[in-house]
Amino acid sequence: MASPLATLEPSNSSATGSMVGVIFDGGIILAVTMSGSLIYYLDDRIYCCASTSGFDREALLDTASKLEDMSHLISGFKGATVSQALELLTKKYENAEGAELILAGEDVSGLHLLTVKSFGAQTRVSYAALGAGADEVIEYLKHAWQNGMNQRNAERLARKAVAIGNKNRAKVDVCFIFRRFGEDRS
Repeated sequence: MASPLATLEPSNSSATGSMVGVIFDGGIILAVTMSGSLIYYLDDRIYCCASTSGFDREALLDTASKLEDMSHLISGFKGATVSQALELLTKKYENAEGAELILAGEDVSGLHLLTVKSFGAQTRVSYAALGAGADEVIEYLKHAWQNGMNQRNAERLARKAVAIGNKNRAKVDVCFIFRRFGEDRS
């Protein structure tokens, strides 16, 4: 029997809101418009921005469930890794046309910010913009993003970037993933 996900198609960027991810000196900030995009919790310290379409919602909920199962199978393991989440998402979206996701998180190997696009294409980045107005937002981020930005400036940057993508018409939802300094990651 075919998976129910096989009959659903991911929405294209014209149906989604803006999605932005920015690395700053203390972690990562994700920002999305509240109409058309959501920030999905996948596992402890791993989040994903995607559209609110049925395909994305079902695919990401299924991925979160699988990550939780993987975490329980390994004795003494403290959550899934970003690479495990990426592998599951890449498989989910390998045949999906029009897919756009921003995956962010921290695991034992550090902070990760990645884009996942159609057919499982993935890119590791310092900042990302997908969805509505993405080309214009990327141009803004190219000039405004700075390595080592503090939290306040990164949040302003992310909020302004989302506003540029949606022509200032939507409310913005944000999520911070703070770097764990000095914590035992074993």
